[in-house]
Amino acid sequence: MKWEYMVREFNVQDSDKILLLEEFLNEAGRDGWELVSVATTPTESYTHVVYLKRATALAERVDFAPPSKL
Repeated sequence: MKWEYMVREFNVQDSDKILLLEEFLNEAGRDGWELVSVATTPTESYTHVVYLKRATALAERVDFAPPSKL
């Protein structure tokens, strides 16, 4: 099976913005993406790098842009 990967970076400075990250993950999940890993940097802005994958046979490539509020 072949896989397609997506990596996105989110700067989440307060707990309200984490809800936008959850929205992104739910939207990506509806399109067949699976969360593989999350890396968090211990910086002031709490940068989260999310790694997702999906089988290439599921759908055409879709480029999800992170919400502009992050």
